[in-house]
Amino acid sequence: MGETVFWLKSLYQLGFVRFFSFYFWIEVFGIVGVLYCGVVWW
Repeated sequence: MGETVFWLKSLYQLGFVRFFSFYFWIEVFGIVGVLYCGVVWW
């Protein structure tokens, strides 16, 4: 029982981290893209 809970927690944390990092990189690329476009258009 304890092992099952441990694995579920690990999977949940791993999924949360991946989900968070996924959105983090989308934001980073979005900001970089906007800045790059601004530099190019100037």
